[in-house]
Amino acid sequence: MTIPETDTVPVWPEGVLARYLTAGGATVDITRGSGVDFTATCLGCGDAQECDHVSATCIGGPATALKANQGAAREWAQAHAERCRALPRP
Repeated sequence: MTIPETDTVPVWPEGVLARYLTAGGATVDITRGSGVDFTATCLGCGDAQECDHVSATCIGGPATALKANQGAAREWAQAHAERCRALPRP
């Protein structure tokens, strides 16, 4: 299913790979850092989680580390978005 673009859908900031809507209407954005690192940041309350615990030299190499860290960022972002009631910052 394709969602049509409208004037009510804000453009995502550059570098945002995924976005979760919080209960309060803010967003939790996932961005990629250097290498295989990802960060999830709540734009309402300011909480953030860096997901860089799996090294690129792990068994399976960089692709495995990339997938694991991105998955960890997504899990944290979704869990945080479900419970955060902070309003979006101006």
